[in-house]
Amino acid sequence: MSIALEEVVAKVFHIPAASVTDELEFNGVPEWDSLNHFNLMLELEQVYGVTVGEDEMVNLTTVRAIRQFLGQYA
Repeated sequence: MSIALEEVVAKVFHIPAASVTDELEFNGVPEWDSLNHFNLMLELEQVYGVTVGEDEMVNLTTVRAIRQFLGQYA
């Protein structure tokens, strides 16, 4: 992964990258709502060249879970 996950999350949610930790979760900040969750999944697909299916989308609700998901493709 050439682009840090923290940078991708920060870009989608318009928050500082320093505030993105593995513990950050869906609805943990006002910016991580359902619309931006979908936008994050699209950005992950574009940046990392992965496909996020419906099952994954429902389960990828923390930065830690997203990092583990992306680790399958590293």
